Amino acid sequence: MQEITYSDVFNQVKALAGVTDFTTQEQVLITTLVNRRAKLAYEASDFWPRWLVVGESRNYKTTTVNATAIVAGYTYTILTVGSTNWVSIGAASNTIGVVFVATGTGTGSGTATLNSNIIPYTQAGLDTIDTYLRIHKSYQPFYQYSSVEVEYYVDSQGAHVVGDTAPTTSTFVTYKKEWNGPYTTASTNIPEEWKEYLGHGTYADFLRLDAQNEKALVEEKVAEGILQDQLMKVDVTRSVGVLAHRISTHMSRAYRRN
Repeated sequence: MQEITYSDVFNQVKALAGVTDFTTQEQVLITTLVNRRAKLAYEASDFWPRWLVVGESRNYKTTTVNATAIVAGYTYTILTVGSTNWVSIGAASNTIGVVFVATGTGTGSGTATLNSNIIPYTQAGLDTIDTYLRIHKSYQPFYQYSSVEVEYYVDSQGAHVVGDTAPTTSTFVTYKKEWNGPYTTASTNIPEEWKEYLGHGTYADFLRLDAQNEKALVEEKVAEGILQDQLMKVDVTRSVGVLAHRISTHMSRAYRRN
């Protein structure tokens, strides 16, 4: 996917305005307006191809705790055995890696990982998640049709998986990446497919601030038409696949294939 520079957008705005340059104050304003339009474009769809990540393995959030801090009813994985008798608080054996539901608080020097059902927004080495779209377990989705999809809800910590009767340490997430803005005058990573929308949209905003409302309305219609054309391309691509198509009932969930 191609990218353009901030200068490409700025030069288009200058061309639409019919000027060779803007004042320093106007240039700062235009940068703000460009970012406003870029964020609107980004938020217009969850399925922009450049922001979409499909079936990426992500780890559940974990916390290391001492045996003396273990709480009954929570799920843990033994990290270090130490002098702790893990069997006495619910583990099948005193072995590193054993997963168990605690029946009480432990003693001794051992440590464990407090397991959770939370997939956080951030994980080292991976992109930050903006929007969770679908979550699967066991197998990479859309390669293995038998991959099981799970339900979840989202809060400030991330996505909380629910109804998973056989939890693992990781899962497969389809998500929308975090936007790479705001852009600056030195930016070289602006999506090429947004160029015309950013140019006309920014110019419309600039005209509106200059009280040229009739001209602004004309440019606004042009900008919206350009954005809708791009969104149509995204929707066409999405409609012919299985990524966003599924049939849900109270009994089961299946993909819809046309």
